[in-house]
Amino acid sequence: MTAKHLIPYQKLLLEKRAEVVRAGASKSSPAGLEAVRLPDFVDQSAHSLEESVQVRLRQTDSKLLKAIDAALNRIERGTFGVCEACQQEIPAPRLNAVPWARQCRDCKEQQDSAEPKQPIGARGGFRMAE
Repeated sequence: MTAKHLIPYQKLLLEKRAEVVRAGASKSSPAGLEAVRLPDFVDQSAHSLEESVQVRLRQTDSKLLKAIDAALNRIERGTFGVCEACQQEIPAPRLNAVPWARQCRDCKEQQDSAEPKQPIGARGGFRMAE
């Protein structure tokens, strides 16, 4: 992939990174989720659920930022757009949809089908779409 072809992907990745950082800054901080003594069991449950959701969102944002930064590093190294599994070029439609993709669609599908499935809500069961 030539440098001319990489510029739009780099721009897209930088824009997405800024968007994720902005969104993370607007979410409540962990300090805002300190233990609150609520008078009602339902309120306590709702508050606990909200805490869990906020933690999961921060984890997801962190994973996405790492994937974006890795893609930007691949651009700098000249390996962006090459599947890490089969070493073939990742098609442009996949990179347009998921510019931080490390693998072509076929290799990613093979990887996903080989991994054991965990029930929704299982610890570590969440995976960021790639």
